[in-house]
Amino acid sequence: MPDPFDSEQGERARQTAMRLLAATGGAAGDFAAEVLAGRRRPHELLAHRPVLDEFVQEARGWWKIIDALPAEDRQRLAADAWSSLERQVDELATLDVDDAVADLEELAALQQAPAPPERRPRDDEDDDWSDRSYMEPL
Repeated sequence: MPDPFDSEQGERARQTAMRLLAATGGAAGDFAAEVLAGRRRPHELLAHRPVLDEFVQEARGWWKIIDALPAEDRQRLAADAWSSLERQVDELATLDVDDAVADLEELAALQQAPAPPERRPRDDEDDDWSDRSYMEPL
C-alpha cells in the first residue's frame, strides 16, 4: 500500500493539517507554526517534549474509548483504518483551509480571552429605582 502522504495531494493535506494545528495554539500549535515557518520538520513533532506530553494525554483518552468497544467494532475499525486515512488525506487536501483556520483562531482567542472584570455595584445604586415613581414609598 502506498503512503497517502507521498504525493502532491498528501503534501497539501500535510500543509493543511499544520495550518489547522497552528491555529489551535498550545504546544502542538506552536510546533506546527515552527514547521510552517521552515524552522522545524513535521517528523520532529513527537520528539518535542511538550507536544509528546500533550499527545500522550490525548492518546490515553482515545485508548480508553477504543478499549471499551466490543471486539467486533475494534476489528472493523482496524480493517477500515487504511481507507479511512486515505479518505481523511483527500478531505484535508481539498479543504477550504482559510475559512477553517479563521474559525479555529476565533475559537482559540475566545478560550484565551480573559473574562471581563465583574462590576461591583456602588452603595448608592438601586437598579429598581428607575422604574419607580418619585412619589412611591421605598
